[in-house]
Amino acid sequence: MPAVLLTAPAAAPIGLADAKAFLRLEHDVEDALVAGLVASATAQVEKATRRVLVAQRWRLDVAQPAPGAAIALRPRPVREVEAVRLRERDGALHALQPSDWRFDWAAERLSLVRHDPASRVVEIDLAVGYGDPGDVPETLRLAVRRLVADGFERRNGADGPPIDVGALVGPYRELWL
Repeated sequence: MPAVLLTAPAAAPIGLADAKAFLRLEHDVEDALVAGLVASATAQVEKATRRVLVAQRWRLDVAQPAPGAAIALRPRPVREVEAVRLRERDGALHALQPSDWRFDWAAERLSLVRHDPASRVVEIDLAVGYGDPGDVPETLRLAVRRLVADGFERRNGADGPPIDVGALVGPYRELWL
């Protein structure tokens, strides 16, 4: 189920000034390093939680499910299902109306109301992420700050992430059975 980023996030979950304040860093000499640490820490938190933090847009292509089956949407959290299209065998796309599909907000799954045997692929455009950086849950923002601080202090990352980061991101992890 390939997902393609359509619109990258406009900002990181914490800004450079926020990261420098957390580090108690008052000079600009290491701004590039701190910005890189913010990007790396954001990626680590997103990987650990299987969620994107700041608003972005993605396109998901999935094989048309069997009648009655649902499509698990990724990445999460889904803020909006912007468009749903069916791709026929010849490559033609047909937009579906909102009445042609149902979105289960709790499970973040999409179900098609009608099954189209001529179509092979469902193409879904999603708005995902918590929203603006200030909308990201504070515990996840703190996890990013802690990873930035750890990376800045140790610079070699030999011992793995700080133990408290696991506790911060734990409630947001998606469990697989």
